[in-house]
Amino acid sequence: MNVDEYRNMISEFSDLPLFDEKCSFYYDETGNVRKFRLTENGVNAEEGIANDFILGGVLLKGDTPPCDLDKLFDGLKINASEIKFRTLAGRGADFWTATSKKSIQHFLSWLDSSGLYVHYATLNNMYFSVVDIVDSLFAAQPQFNFGLEWAQALKASLHRFVISHMDEILPILHGYNYPSLDKKDIKNFCYELSDLIQSYGDEDFYLENFRQLLKANGRKGELVFIEDNTPDLLVEEYFGLRDGRCAFYKDSMHYFDEEAEAELALKNTIYTLKGEKLSNFKFINSKNERLIQISDVWV
Repeated sequence: MNVDEYRNMISEFSDLPLFDEKCSFYYDETGNVRKFRLTENGVNAEEGIANDFILGGVLLKGDTPPCDLDKLFDGLKINASEIKFRTLAGRGADFWTATSKKSIQHFLSWLDSSGLYVHYATLNNMYFSVVDIVDSLFAAQPQFNFGLEWAQALKASLHRFVISHMDEILPILHGYNYPSLDKKDIKNFCYELSDLIQSYGDEDFYLENFRQLLKANGRKGELVFIEDNTPDLLVEEYFGLRDGRCAFYKDSMHYFDEEAEAELALKNTIYTLKGEKLSNFKFINSKNERLIQISDVWV
């Protein structure tokens, strides 16, 4: 796909203005469960339910940091080859424990006055896994799609219901090889999910609209986005977040922590600029780049 076509599509869909400034983005990530799938007992990674995948870090205009990195590292007085969140907060520290640590407070104070910007993109695994049901309903019944806000409201209500009833929802999904339903099973899937929602008598207006669409669609026997996929595989990879950032911010450079699989995926990007694949990214060993270390702590 031509990168400008992608950018225009995202800008129109999200109301984000096109961004053409030359910046340097530095990244690290957290919450990467590699693959998120259904199993006989629920999902393969419970942490994928509790935590989002987050890709983010710091960025600066141009390519010269506006801050004194030595001042931060000297002030932290950490005896390690690089700083990471667990170095400053302690292994296993939660958010509130971490923010009570003097080293984290020092880090945040420095970051606040550093002149750097912060950025992040996040993916909620369960939301990502189930919202294709809504999109499939709209594909089959486009007359009931009243715009972006309407679609987002239905998706949010469905996600809330799923999270509240995981013990019942996950076996249903697994039983139908979600997200790869057979045509012959679509009617029963729609009715079973509709009946479960109705059994709780939820007064959520958007959830009830979703249920009615689901029930009506049971007679059509079509859910285009949850057919012909890999059974039980909910999230295959998080490559799209990296790829999308490089594409949307095409005039900037993007620096990622070394990871062989991610680097290979980005080199095979689907986006092209002037007939060539995007190449506005580099993978760097975090030990050799302090701004990636800072990104680790922030993320």
